[in-house]
Amino acid sequence: MAADTSEEELLRSIAEVEARIQKFRKKVRAVLAAAQPEGQNPATENRSQSRG
Repeated sequence: MAADTSEEELLRSIAEVEARIQKFRKKVRAVLAAAQPEGQNPATENRSQSRG
């Protein structure tokens, strides 16, 4: 029983951390998007440069 409770708490904690990571990623993407000049996508540019 104690192991079940600990496992449930651990799984809940992992889910909370994953949710926080998703929120953080969303914020980072927003900051990066705001920092980019209009009309430029850094991912597209990086791909085109690496193919050349």
